[in-house]
Amino acid sequence: MTLRCRSTVVLVAVALVVAGCASGGVLQVSWSAPTVNADGSPRTDATSYLVYYSTKNSPCPGGSFVRVGASAARSGPDQTVSVQLTGLNPGELYYVAVVAVNSHGVWSGCSATMSARARRP
Repeated sequence: MTLRCRSTVVLVAVALVVAGCASGGVLQVSWSAPTVNADGSPRTDATSYLVYYSTKNSPCPGGSFVRVGASAARSGPDQTVSVQLTGLNPGELYYVAVVAVNSHGVWSGCSATMSARARRP
């Protein structure tokens, strides 16, 4: 799987991927929808994603997070889902990881952690 962040190419081999592109004091975070839950069962009914972020490595679980609602969560496997993190400190390095949650409260497990710096406009 190849993720593009402006002109940078990042190669990642995981089912749930986070890529952060920094601009204007925010991070644009994108990932591919997972195909399995943490318990190994097929992911068929994600109702939301939790996007964990922190200035410390390994933000998931336990860091600050934003919830991405049902319409974005219902994208199919290998579909790109995105959210913009705001209110970040420009120049600060942020670590980001994502979890899918289904209607039964089953989590997909934390994605690989990626990082990017928030920048001023």
